[in-house]
Amino acid sequence: MLPIRLRRKNPMKCVARTLAAFSILAALAAPAASQEVVHWDVVDDIRTEGLDNSQVMEYAGYLTDVIGPRLTASPNMREAQEYVMDQLRALGLSAIVREPWGEEAVGWEVQRVSVHMTAPDYQMVIAYPYALTPGTDGPIVTQAVNAVIETRADLAKYRGRLDGAIVLATPPMPTSPRFVQDAFRHTDESLRVFETEGRDVISQTYARGQLEQSTFRREGISEAEVEEFYASEGVAVVLKASIGGDGTVSVTGHPTTSGNRTRAAVEAALPTLAVAAEHYNRLYRLNERGLPVTMEVDVRVAIDETDTRTYNVFAEIPGTDLAHEIVGIGAHLDSWHSGTGATDNAGGVSVMLEAMRILKSIDVQPRRTIRVFLWSYEEGGLRGSRGYVKNHLGNASEGTTTPAHDNFSVYLNTDNGTGQARGVHLQGNRPAAPIFEAWMKPFLDLGVETLSQFSNRATDHQSFNEAGLPGFQLLQDRIDYRARTHHFSMDNFDQLLPRDLAINATVVASFAYHAAMREGVFPRPR
Repeated sequence: MLPIRLRRKNPMKCVARTLAAFSILAALAAPAASQEVVHWDVVDDIRTEGLDNSQVMEYAGYLTDVIGPRLTASPNMREAQEYVMDQLRALGLSAIVREPWGEEAVGWEVQRVSVHMTAPDYQMVIAYPYALTPGTDGPIVTQAVNAVIETRADLAKYRGRLDGAIVLATPPMPTSPRFVQDAFRHTDESLRVFETEGRDVISQTYARGQLEQSTFRREGISEAEVEEFYASEGVAVVLKASIGGDGTVSVTGHPTTSGNRTRAAVEAALPTLAVAAEHYNRLYRLNERGLPVTMEVDVRVAIDETDTRTYNVFAEIPGTDLAHEIVGIGAHLDSWHSGTGATDNAGGVSVMLEAMRILKSIDVQPRRTIRVFLWSYEEGGLRGSRGYVKNHLGNASEGTTTPAHDNFSVYLNTDNGTGQARGVHLQGNRPAAPIFEAWMKPFLDLGVETLSQFSNRATDHQSFNEAGLPGFQLLQDRIDYRARTHHFSMDNFDQLLPRDLAINATVVASFAYHAAMREGVFPRPR
């Protein structure tokens, strides 16, 4: 593996470790490491602009506080796209495009949610509707019934008992006080595991481990079949326990409409809400005690069909002698709806806007064109970036590449919360290691030092990897991303760390510039 985490604590140690790293890299990757040019004078300008004059929080604040959640095709998403295009114009970027990429979807937004237990006691209940759930057509006041369907045999148990009921459809969610902190930065040890074993120790051991996970699994029956049964029995509302704790709710898309974002699909579904674990568990336990639970649920949503096309936004700094070759940087603009999509992923979008602002502010003249991509529909299967790749670049594994595929240099993504960049995930592209090792040298003092063997997936750089192109994701401190913000109701502006995002934008700007200036083709994955 590549033991090349270099930190400027002791100058002599730094020199020794640098020499050792270069020896290893030379053996692994040929002479490229010694030939990779670092433009130190430009990096100085990038660092000064990015760290002293950062605008990243202004971008993030507008996207989160002013616009709010941004589901693909929703009015808020259209407003967000207009906002980022305005910012790109103000920066003086070229070729600003809002391009449809091929899928249709109705807009959906929450207008009102009110959930209460009214008997045997009163309690306001914290709950959020799943995206693309229908409304209730006014308040529903009725009995709440425990009706967990685990197997097909359970259908008979509840047949004829659910007409008009609010159904508690999952078992209680285990929750308990946590005796470790929510937020963690990577340590020397966890970064070393990235380098040598390719594992995310912080997320696996701490963040995910803090959240109690239900062992409930359906066997031999699908979510769609259960939904159909509930509907046939006359169920009024479906409630499910959320993971998380302390009143935080995790909610994404409705299980039967997320992949079919049409008005007909939404209107045919049942109103379905995720409920904070502590509140859900109380409701469930009261029913188990034989104390009938009465609830009032009022959900009002709006379906918008003003424009059902789905769009990506991109803009560029044109290149000079290699302008036909593209260096891409990007992040997804869409979000889920219970919070305001701050760490997932207004922070990432703001980093990319800020990176382009930095480069324009110092008036770089890159050889290759630097293009920023702001994706839609990442939430739900990377559909926006996959649509762009399919339409413009093709698929190497299928032999359907376009001329633009040959001219696409490299893509760099960010989408792992607010935490500071600590390096880059190599995605199995070992020839890229000495390149990134050289590019990280100006940022060793900031702790940007790790080449991760972990293949980070489930975000938009994967779309480029699937097409046989070099795509990478920053390795970031995870902070409380998995524990408190990722798809949670607390994913708001308050969770963003200004200094971390400023560093990330500075690093991205430098990486993009060096990718645009380097000699030779960026190595493709093998």
